[in-house]
Amino acid sequence: MLSTEYRYKLHLIGRITRNLLRKVVVLLFVLASLTTLGLLAYEYGYAVPDTSKTHITYGYNLMMYIFLSGSLVNILLNLKDIWHEKGFWIEMIVLFLLLFVIITQSPLHFPSTEWLQRIDPILMRILLLFISIIQLSKAIVSTLQRHIRPELMFTYSFLFIIFTGAALLMLPKAHSHPLSFTDALFTATSAVCITGLTTVDTATTYTLTGQIIILLLIQIGGVGVMTFTSFIAMSFFTQTSFTDQMALKNILSEESMNNIFKTLMYTFFTTIFIEAVGSWILWWEVHDFPREKIENPTFFAIFHSVSAFCNAGFSTLPENLNNPVTRSLYGFQCWIAVLIILGGIGFPIVFNYGKLFNHKIRNLIYRLQGSSQRMPSHVRIVNTTTRIVITATLFLVIGGTVLFFIFEHNHLLKELPWRGKLAVSFLGAVTPRTAGFNNVSMNLLSTPTIVLTMLLMWIGASPLSTGGGIKTTTFTIVVKNIFSTLRGKENIEIFKRQLPKENVKRAHAIVLLSILWISINTLLITIVVPGSQPTQALFEMISALSTVGLSLNFTPQLTLPGKIIIILTMFVGRVGLFTLLTGIFRQQKSQHYTYAEDNVIL
Repeated sequence: MLSTEYRYKLHLIGRITRNLLRKVVVLLFVLASLTTLGLLAYEYGYAVPDTSKTHITYGYNLMMYIFLSGSLVNILLNLKDIWHEKGFWIEMIVLFLLLFVIITQSPLHFPSTEWLQRIDPILMRILLLFISIIQLSKAIVSTLQRHIRPELMFTYSFLFIIFTGAALLMLPKAHSHPLSFTDALFTATSAVCITGLTTVDTATTYTLTGQIIILLLIQIGGVGVMTFTSFIAMSFFTQTSFTDQMALKNILSEESMNNIFKTLMYTFFTTIFIEAVGSWILWWEVHDFPREKIENPTFFAIFHSVSAFCNAGFSTLPENLNNPVTRSLYGFQCWIAVLIILGGIGFPIVFNYGKLFNHKIRNLIYRLQGSSQRMPSHVRIVNTTTRIVITATLFLVIGGTVLFFIFEHNHLLKELPWRGKLAVSFLGAVTPRTAGFNNVSMNLLSTPTIVLTMLLMWIGASPLSTGGGIKTTTFTIVVKNIFSTLRGKENIEIFKRQLPKENVKRAHAIVLLSILWISINTLLITIVVPGSQPTQALFEMISALSTVGLSLNFTPQLTLPGKIIIILTMFVGRVGLFTLLTGIFRQQKSQHYTYAEDNVIL
C-alpha cells in the first residue's frame, strides 16, 4: 500500500502535469488561430500562385488536426467540469463538422460528390475562422483580466482592432490604387471609431475585399470591441474573473453583474436584427437599379444598413449619398435616417422600451384570458435616462429639421420638390448625430446651417449607443444645472427625480474636456495644415471628436501631422476622453476628512 506522502507527491505531479498540458493546449490554440487568420489573409489578400494553393490547403488541414487533438485533450483533462461550460455543445458541433471535413477529404472516405467537393473547402475555412475567433477571444479576455487595468481594457481593445484593420486594408487585394499605411490607418480608425472621415475615396480606392473589411470594422466598432469579444468569450468560457465582470458591468452600465451576459446577448442580437431588417428595406429601394449604377444591390444594402445603424457614415458610392444614384432617392434617405436614430438612441433605451412592451403585452394576455393576475403597474419601467434621451432626441431631430429647412429653403433646397425638401432637411438634422452621411455638398451650406450642424455634432447621440458626441444626457444635465443655478435651486430635478451630484460633476467635466480638446487641436490643425480656414478646421475637429464624419471638403487637404491629429481625435472621441483620462490617472481613495470652506470670487 502506498504511503500518504507518496500519494500526495503523485497527486501533486498529476496536478502540475495537467496544468502544464492545459497551458500547452492554450498556447497551441492561440498559435493555430493566428496561423489560420494569417493563411486566410494571405489567401484572400494576395494574388496567390497555383503552386502555393496546395501548401495553403496543407496548412488548413494541419490546423484542423491541432484544433481536434487539442479539444480532445481538453475534454480528457476536464472530464467532470467541461460538460457544464457555456457553449460546450456548440463547440462540439463545430468539432464534429471539422471531423466530417477531414473524413471526406481522406482517401478512405465514401464516394465523393460534386457538391461535397465544392462545399468542403468553404465549410473548412468558415469552421476554422469560427474556432479561431472563439479561441482568440478567450485568450484576449484572460490576458486583459490578468495584466491590464479594467479601465483601460476598452482602450487597448480598440487599439488592437484598429491596427489589425489597417494591416488588412494594406493587403494588395484590399485596394485598387496605391495606399499608404497612414491612409489605411486613418480609414481603419474611422471605421472602428464609426466616424466616416476618409482621406481617400472608399468607392474607388478599396476593392470589394477592402469594403468587406471596412464593413466588419464598422460592425465591431459599432457593437463595441469589448462587447463583441466578451460576448463570444462569455458564451464559450465559464471562468471569467470578477474583475473582468466588474469592468463589463461599468462599460454596459448594468446595476447587477447577473445581467451582464443577458445584456451582451441582447445587444448582439438586437444589432443583427435591426441591421437585417434595414438591409431588406434598403434592398427594396435599389434592387431594380441597372447594374452599371449599383453593381451589387445586396451588398450595397447590407453595407449602408450597417453603416447607418452603427452611425459610421461610410458609403460605397463616390460623394456619399450626394451621388446622382441616391441624390433623389428620398425614401432611401429617410430609411437611412431612421436607422441612424435607432442606433443613436442607445441599447439601454431600446431594452427599456422592450421591458415596457413586455409588461403591456403580458397584462393584455391576462386580460384576454379573464385572469385577475396583473403585472405590477406601480413600478416605474421607463427610467429617467430613457425619458431624457427620448425627449432630447425628439427635440433635436424636430428642431434640427425645422431649422435646416428654414436656413436652406431659398438656398440648397430651392430647386427641390416638397418631398425632397423634407427628406433632405430630415437627414440633414439626423446625420450630424453622429452618422456622417451627406446628401448635399457640405461646403455649399449656408453659414447658419454650418453652425447648426456643428452644434448637433457636438451634442451627438445618446449614451451606450453607436454614436459619439458629449451625449444628449450630458447636454441636458448641463443645461438643467444652468437653469437651476440661475433660479437658486440647490438640487437638479428631472422628471420628478433628483440627480446625484456625481452625475452633474461628470457632465461638466465631459463638456469642459471636450471644449478644451476641440480648441487646442483646432489651433494645431491650422498650424500644421497650410492654407486651412478656421471654420473648416473647427468643423473637422468637432466632426472627428464626435465621430460624425462630415467635412467641409477639408479631409483630403490634411497633411501627415494633420492626419495624425485627426486619427487621435477620432480614437479619443470613440473611447471617450473622460473614460480615457480616468483610466490613465490613478483613482484617489475616499478621504475621511474635509477642509474648511472658503468662498472664491467668480
